[in-house]
Amino acid sequence: MQKSSAPCGLKENVPHQRRNFHFDLWFCLTLQNWILDFGRPIVMIFLPLEWFPLNKPSAGDYFHMAYNVITPFLMLKLIERSPRALPRSAVYLCIITFVMGASIHLVGDSINHRLLLSGYQLHLSVRENPIIKDLKPASLVSIFIMFICLCRGVG
Repeated sequence: MQKSSAPCGLKENVPHQRRNFHFDLWFCLTLQNWILDFGRPIVMIFLPLEWFPLNKPSAGDYFHMAYNVITPFLMLKLIERSPRALPRSAVYLCIITFVMGASIHLVGDSINHRLLLSGYQLHLSVRENPIIKDLKPASLVSIFIMFICLCRGVG
């Protein structure tokens, strides 16, 4: 049995295109990450807050939503070009995990942004914050403590 000289056991007759680094997809993933993820706070700095009331999505939320929609399709396209076929269930599990994680991050980031704009002070404890002190009924404070700790990633 003759050993193949191609990397990862690929056959020699596999089209050259399949063995290439998929520069186009990696470039798209990198570019969309820079624009939609790193550009999010930059856009939020330059656009006036009056354009995005607290009861509507902010510019950063729109960037995050676009990221959550575009990235899974780019990942699927990249996996589709893989020289080895991956189990369909593994592909779906990875994409679903990514989308759920990115969506949870979007919700937490959006809530944190709205809390800050509403006057929430991160350096104070939840009970000492002015917007929580004025909360009626007082039993909601413990719910907000749990909710804010979950959104901020504090156990």
